[in-house]
Amino acid sequence: MSRVVVTNHVTLDGVMQAPGRPDEDVRGGFDRGGWAIPDNDPVMGRVMGEGMAQPGALLLGRRTYGDFASYWPHQKDNPFTEVLDNIQKYVASRTLREPLPWPNSTLLRGDVADAVGPAQTRAGC
Repeated sequence: MSRVVVTNHVTLDGVMQAPGRPDEDVRGGFDRGGWAIPDNDPVMGRVMGEGMAQPGALLLGRRTYGDFASYWPHQKDNPFTEVLDNIQKYVASRTLREPLPWPNSTLLRGDVADAVGPAQTRAGC
């Protein structure tokens, strides 16, 4: 049986929004984007790299997919770029349409809870 592994960046006071760039997610007037970058360290980089080295696929929502797809394919000097370009990506969205622009991306159809089981089986997770 496959499992879904969640990776979240969260502050000690519970913020789970816009960890990477100041303009990443300004919904609701959020102006603290980019909070994670100053505190990234070699340990976090190693742990993230180990997680990304595991076989499997990514399960992304529409907002995260759009942000990742607009950023990662253009980061040519980053070790995560090749992994993210090549990994199978399953995208939960009711508004996106195929073909999705980022290689190895599949739009999940219908109810995402029903679609995840078969998608994970196909990915060999």
